[in-house]
Amino acid sequence: MRNKIRLLILFLILIQIKPASAQTTPTDLTINLYSDGVTRLDYLFPAEITSLQTNISLIGQSYQSLIILNEEGLPLEYVQNSDGLTVYSLGSSLVNLTYLTSELTGKNGVIWSLNITIPISSRIILPSGATIINLNIIPLEIDSINGQTSVIMPSGLLLIEYTVNIIGSDIIAEEAITEAESAIQAAESNNIVVTSAKNLLNEAKAFFQEDLFLEAEEKASQIIPLIEVITENKNLAEATIIAAESAIEAAIETGRTNGIAEAESMLNDARLKYQAGQYEEASYISEQALQAAINSEKEQNNILSYVVILSAALILVGIFFQSRRKSSDREPKPAREIEFNLELLFKEHPELRLDDREVLKFLSENDGEAFAYDIRERFDIPRTSAWRMIQRLQRYEVVDEKKIGGQSLISIKEKYRRKPE
Repeated sequence: MRNKIRLLILFLILIQIKPASAQTTPTDLTINLYSDGVTRLDYLFPAEITSLQTNISLIGQSYQSLIILNEEGLPLEYVQNSDGLTVYSLGSSLVNLTYLTSELTGKNGVIWSLNITIPISSRIILPSGATIINLNIIPLEIDSINGQTSVIMPSGLLLIEYTVNIIGSDIIAEEAITEAESAIQAAESNNIVVTSAKNLLNEAKAFFQEDLFLEAEEKASQIIPLIEVITENKNLAEATIIAAESAIEAAIETGRTNGIAEAESMLNDARLKYQAGQYEEASYISEQALQAAINSEKEQNNILSYVVILSAALILVGIFFQSRRKSSDREPKPAREIEFNLELLFKEHPELRLDDREVLKFLSENDGEAFAYDIRERFDIPRTSAWRMIQRLQRYEVVDEKKIGGQSLISIKEKYRRKPE
């Protein structure tokens, strides 16, 4: 009997299902402004339980980190259209929608501005330490939420101009600079040339003197990772130079002198690069010297020479993998079908950060593209940080973003693709 009643209720609901609802106006809208210009919008929309879908208009055109839930916290499917979104909300009475965007704010000098049209009276929450310097209309209410200024503005055209002074940003920047100085001193005490790190430190100090504390902290925070990379490159260069020296000595001792002069010349160049702190170039040249020693003219029956040179090569391989122990458990990557000219890209965009460059290398190794989710997993970074990085790379016009099944596919721009020879 109960089953019959349930079937009857389901039937009654189904015969009342409407093909779609009319355009929906939100019942609540909260706009959070962050200190870097990113905006978070939180909407509540009513929905008819018997409607297949709810049509929603949103502020802006870019909806990053979009989350749509019903009143029970369950995700709802959606498609994007020219006017906003179509949400498949059958069985739901409420649509809770959240997304991030960086297109709603602008900056002129130290003054930020939000200039939009809001459909209903909305709460605007400014960044911590922000000061409002201009409003186009009188707010309905002014309050403070967790130390942040909050204003409720009436519907219509909205203009808010404000400045941001992040509390404690000078202390954070100063601590980052101090840590960077200590890291540089420790590296130099180990005879590591860290000229590029010292240049970054000078830039950080210059920003700090101009009271640009966020920029100073960002520059200073790049120094320790950079020193780690330099140290790794130094160890690898040292290992390849030792292996090349061993191979050359073995070749000379066994009378295999044809080609050794060239190998010794390259080894001397590698040593000079090493002393100058050009560790990557030193590794490359010493590898060439090692190969030249191995390929020098061999005597037909001198098995010992083969053994000695092979041992030198194995020493190089062992030291190389020891220096790369953090990545030794990764699976080998398949041969790339598409190659990109990262040298040109990095030359055109010297402003790229170290983490930006690593992500671009990762994309290049994957035929120039990867989903945002894969980038977050590969580099173990939060969703918001990954989104801001992708936005930054788009501003530099080095990557494109394409939506595929609700996922963001990030790809290096076509102009950096190497043409087949």
